[in-house]
Amino acid sequence: MVDCVVKVASVEPLGAPGALVDALPLLSHYRRDKVIRYRFDRGKWLSAGAGLLLDNMLMEHGLRERDMQYVEGEHGKPALAGHPDLHFNLSHSGTLVACALGGHPVGVDVQTIVNPSPGLVNYTLDEREIAHLEAQADDESKSLYFTKLWTLKESYAKATGTGLTHSFPSFAIEADGNTIPLSPLYPPVTFKTVLVAGSVVTVAIIT
Repeated sequence: MVDCVVKVASVEPLGAPGALVDALPLLSHYRRDKVIRYRFDRGKWLSAGAGLLLDNMLMEHGLRERDMQYVEGEHGKPALAGHPDLHFNLSHSGTLVACALGGHPVGVDVQTIVNPSPGLVNYTLDEREIAHLEAQADDESKSLYFTKLWTLKESYAKATGTGLTHSFPSFAIEADGNTIPLSPLYPPVTFKTVLVAGSVVTVAIIT
């Protein structure tokens, strides 16, 4: 795999009294504005936690998130102004945040394993993916398979910078966990999927 580091962390410590207030000065104005816009506490913790995780990873490059200026792409994907050699992406779900940082365009998606409704399946998967999903042995296997498919699609869309405006590609997942695109991917992407604390984390790196 090309150079990329992914870290995952829990935001539960930010729920302690005063923890969020103490964290805000460590973040950039860009990230603080995002935190404040959330209505509910958990959203604030997740947004702040994502920024703190990025800060932790930038420190390994001699940088701090609070000093960063951001620019946004055509579809809103943020990038670090003045650092074209560093690409990052953030995601959160449940109580977890994930950050990917590397030298190539990258997308990361973390998702708590879900038991999808028929409507959600039909909305997000095509006929080939649904056939592979239905071939799974039991409901638990189907939930895991669906969540993996969803994170593959999300991470790819985030890596390409098109987000939800992108026409999601189709995938199959083999018994050994390998990902098989069912249609050509352009630009080419390398994927890695892992399980963390009842969640699926998938990173997509444009190669």
